[in-house]
Parts: sequence; C-alpha cells; structure tokens
Amino acid sequence: MNMRTLVGLGLFVFAAQAFAGDVAVTEASARATAPGQETAAVGMHIKANRDARLVGASSPAAKHVEIHIMKHANGMMEMRQVPSLVLPANQEVVLGKGSHLMLVGLKHQLKPGARVQLTLTIEFADKRREHLKVVAPVLAVGQDEDMSGHGMGGHSMEGGSMGSH
Repeated sequence: MNMRTLVGLGLFVFAAQAFAGDVAVTEASARATAPGQETAAVGMHIKANRDARLVGASSPAAKHVEIHIMKHANGMMEMRQVPSLVLPANQEVVLGKGSHLMLVGLKHQLKPGARVQLTLTIEFADKRREHLKVVAPVLAVGQDEDMSGHGMGGHSMEGGSMGSH
C-alpha cells in the first residue's frame, strides 16, 4: 500500500466515527440511490453515556429527515415515523436493523463515493440538547450489509462522521 492509500484509509476510518460530549456515533452507512429516487434510509450506531433521545435530524441533501422504526404487526413488517428514539445510557442503538433515519425529498441522486451531511439533535433527561454533525460517505449497493435484507429495499443509507455543533 502506498502512502496516499494509507492516508485515504485513515481519513475514511476517522470519518466513520465521531464523538461529541456524551454521544458517540460509529458505522454510519448509506446505499447509493437510483436516479429520481426521493428517499434514502440512513443507518448508524449511536451510544450515549447517559439516558438521551434522538429527537430530530436535518440534512442539506433532503427537504426533511424523519425518524422511522420497523415493527412486526399482524404478521407483517411495518415502518412508522416516530417523534424520537430512546438512547439508553451505555447501550449501543443500531439504526438500520429495525430503525433508521429517512431522508425525504432528496435534492439529488446519492452516488457511491459522495458524502452527505446530516445534523442530529440529541436531548438528555435534563432537556439539554446537543447537535451533532455527520458527514456520510455513500456506499454502492452491496456494501451496505446493515441495511440489506431488513425491509429497506428501494432506500439508501449514508455513513459518516459526527462532531459537536
């Protein structure tokens, strides 16, 4: 491996993890979208050091971002929008296997190698909020193992980094 490859790999690994205050985000990922596709599902791992909730998200790549959960109901998998997602203290919450962020009203196609910016809003029990920046590389179909096979067909995901806002 040459030095350029090592530096690029190091930057990618750094971009896939971020820590801000009491919250760490790792393994964010997304699948590239088809031309004209209007939604993309974002997955990541979030771990808070104390009880918190994910109460919102935004992205310049979409008109708005929704928090979705997947649940079995009447023998079928159902996707529902929720106002928040519980982040229990010291437990990793995996978005992409039962829940995800949905970019709605994409402003452009998400192509492999592109990066998508997101801002997550985390609220703690004392009502204090943290805004975390995410820069998410878009993965080609087949590289997004967390999302494939989990009711996410036709959607895409982003992966990336977070920092305090």
